[in-house]
Amino acid sequence: MRMNVLHVIRREYIEHVRKKSFLVATFLVPVFMLAFLVVPLLITFLVPDEQYDVIVADETGEVGEAFARAVDDTTKNGEPRYRFRMVAPAAVHEKELVASLESGEADIALEIPADVFDTGKVRYTTRDVRNFQILDKFENTFTAVVIERRLARAGLDYEKVSALTTDVTLDVRQITGKGEVKEKSFLSEWGLVFGFVMILYMALLTWGIAISRGILEEKSSRVVEVLLSSIEPRDLLLGKVVGIGLAGLTQMAIWAVVGFAITAYAGSASISFLADIKLPVSVFIYFVVYFVLGFLFYASIFTVVGSVCSNEQDAQQLQGLVTMPMVIPLLVLMLIIQSPNSPLAVVLSLIPPFTPMIMLGRIVVLEPSAWQIALSIALMLVSIYLAVAFSARVFRVGILMYGKRPSLPEIIKWYRQTR
Repeated sequence: MRMNVLHVIRREYIEHVRKKSFLVATFLVPVFMLAFLVVPLLITFLVPDEQYDVIVADETGEVGEAFARAVDDTTKNGEPRYRFRMVAPAAVHEKELVASLESGEADIALEIPADVFDTGKVRYTTRDVRNFQILDKFENTFTAVVIERRLARAGLDYEKVSALTTDVTLDVRQITGKGEVKEKSFLSEWGLVFGFVMILYMALLTWGIAISRGILEEKSSRVVEVLLSSIEPRDLLLGKVVGIGLAGLTQMAIWAVVGFAITAYAGSASISFLADIKLPVSVFIYFVVYFVLGFLFYASIFTVVGSVCSNEQDAQQLQGLVTMPMVIPLLVLMLIIQSPNSPLAVVLSLIPPFTPMIMLGRIVVLEPSAWQIALSIALMLVSIYLAVAFSARVFRVGILMYGKRPSLPEIIKWYRQTR
């Protein structure tokens, strides 16, 4: 690699890692990662540990007391969370209930109608208590109490029926490409695939546009004319792509280190579903590989956008066309997760504009055959070579052209006439 190229790489790398936008994005994402882990824990401590006064009007005469006994939640001090007060149904009128709630005498009013065993309906009235945990708790408890009474009326034992009707859960396992059997959680798997693909998509989009915008700024300020007086256009192009790509890899590396640290801490602390996430190192290696391949491919195209445009408005229009192929993998992501080895998934993962994200998604779900991965990498390398060859020729002409944005036939003409 010639010395001029190394100077451009160094210049582009230092220039981008020193930008405020780079520093903000690099450190803001880890902050969000930590917030995703810490905030739910803080909320559990910050939410007031309240007690609630509940009025219960039971027309059945048998559900209300059983419900109150079944709700055994306590506060941190060990006191009952719900203070129940039974009232005679005949003495309860809607106006009185509303008055009790408005005055603060009660927080919740429950009206259990006589036909609750047939309708399964209990009236829940409140003024400002909209805690979904309370609703869920009350619904589940009422369901258990009413079902128990229904079975007792039919001469059946609730405990025996519950034991006989216990739900069946599927212990999901999957055979990997290496013939190993591993446990799988489809919900966690979906989150992992979506996370990896979205990070790759955002990284390719962000740094691709950064290249386009950087070239456009230098072109608009005529700085590029000074640079081209001492360096070949091809060397300038290569230096920009590699330098900005290294800045992107630096950002990815920082995010990866923070992600590893958070995952390790979550595993040791048994925090939520993060403790069950186990990814082979190969997934992270493939992430870097497909980031580099995808970046080189799309960066070459974005250099064309920056070199043929003279203003930001024209560049944004062309950038929209370039990003369209990057959106398609997001649209078919669910299909990839459900059938990673389907013919459509295999074909799409071997089409260069879609390969980085779709093949990475397939690898996270179920690592494909080695020949498919090797073929996708080979096709990406060929596509990168062709994209660089095309963009280098167009870049040589377009970088010094100003005024109206050229049409596609004109860009092709530049390519054919440039050697």
